[in-house]
Amino acid sequence: MSALRIVLADDHAVVRRGLRTILEASDPSDPLPIEVVGEAGTGPDALRLVEVHEPDVLLLDVEMPGADGVEVAQTLDARGTSTAVLALSSHEDPIYVQGLLRAGASGYLTKEQAPTLIREAVRAVAEGQKRWFVSVSPETHPLNNITERERTVLRLLIEGDATGTIAEKMNVAPNTVRKYASVLYDKIGVEDGRSAIAWAWKQGVAERL
Repeated sequence: MSALRIVLADDHAVVRRGLRTILEASDPSDPLPIEVVGEAGTGPDALRLVEVHEPDVLLLDVEMPGADGVEVAQTLDARGTSTAVLALSSHEDPIYVQGLLRAGASGYLTKEQAPTLIREAVRAVAEGQKRWFVSVSPETHPLNNITERERTVLRLLIEGDATGTIAEKMNVAPNTVRKYASVLYDKIGVEDGRSAIAWAWKQGVAERL
């Protein structure tokens, strides 16, 4: 392989141009250059270009005319394509994340991410990494400051359990669960369980708890 081959899919030409510039920027430290082999402005065009070019990665906007990101990812997954799908969106809602991951996407980034992170994410999913790519060093990993009990509370919240159910599973009183949750929320800078779930998906730790 002489280069990582990418198809860009976004309905805004200006966004595609910016992403191409970011991806094809020369960096001597890169093991392989990134080459954009096609650009699509609609969902059907994205599917066609993936079929024609068989790229390593499809960088896919969530909101596409003709077929949205979830539909495109589902179609590619059903076809058994080897192309990894990296979704790119302005949305941070965990519903978008879960929908895309269930549809077969390998990762999810917001358009506000730094250019270096976008390049890093493309390389990561091309190499086979799955389930919401994030770039954090061990020293700054978002779970470092969270205790095992707090992780359990967060995991069970993500699974949809209420306080009483969490208390039963952890064999503690409901008030104890509320105390664990309160400390957890303070540590990660959120105010409630819904926001904690969104934080976990955004940070890429929901599948690692």
